[in-house]
Amino acid sequence: MPKISKKFATLLVIVICVFVIGGVKLFFQVFRLGPDDTIAARAKGNPEGAIRITEYVDFQCRNCARGARYLSRFMNDHPDQVYLELKFFSTSGRHSLLSARFAECAARQGKFWPFHDLLVQRQHRWKQFSDAHPAFEQMAKDVDLDLSRLEKCLEDKSIAKLILKEKTDAKSLGIKRTPTYFVNGKMVVGLKSLKQELQQYFGGSDH
Repeated sequence: MPKISKKFATLLVIVICVFVIGGVKLFFQVFRLGPDDTIAARAKGNPEGAIRITEYVDFQCRNCARGARYLSRFMNDHPDQVYLELKFFSTSGRHSLLSARFAECAARQGKFWPFHDLLVQRQHRWKQFSDAHPAFEQMAKDVDLDLSRLEKCLEDKSIAKLILKEKTDAKSLGIKRTPTYFVNGKMVVGLKSLKQELQQYFGGSDH
């Protein structure tokens, strides 16, 4: 068998490297965060934890903001025992759908929870605006979203369809208002009921 020349071997290594680098780039283009991954992008905590909570929210809902703050404290107290995922239940509020679209687009960039937290913290301000778009854009800047990608995402009609589908699916489960939670499969409506349910698992103060 003839020996491979050093020059040919070097060329072969270069070609292989090009294909490997190109393949990695293609992988991330094909498998970047898309519609099927957004529930995971809207989840946090320990997937193996004893408590699994699904939260249905409308970002314009005052009690949803209160619930979000409570759950944040609760998860800080029980970091390894709770897994939380969020789903949309947008109402007819003037900023309800737009806030959900921004949040979903933040999820597509892997920054749902930082954006979610700003929505909650600043809700008392932006819900008063006749046009909340500039406020949401500022939040996007504050969490370092790629604004070009954000703009394209907001224009994508599939985003609104996904949000509305989650509401339709929620209604089929019997959900009528927000906030509604499922704690290990049990429907719990309202923050007071959520606190009572979680105390059955962990006891202690409701904060």
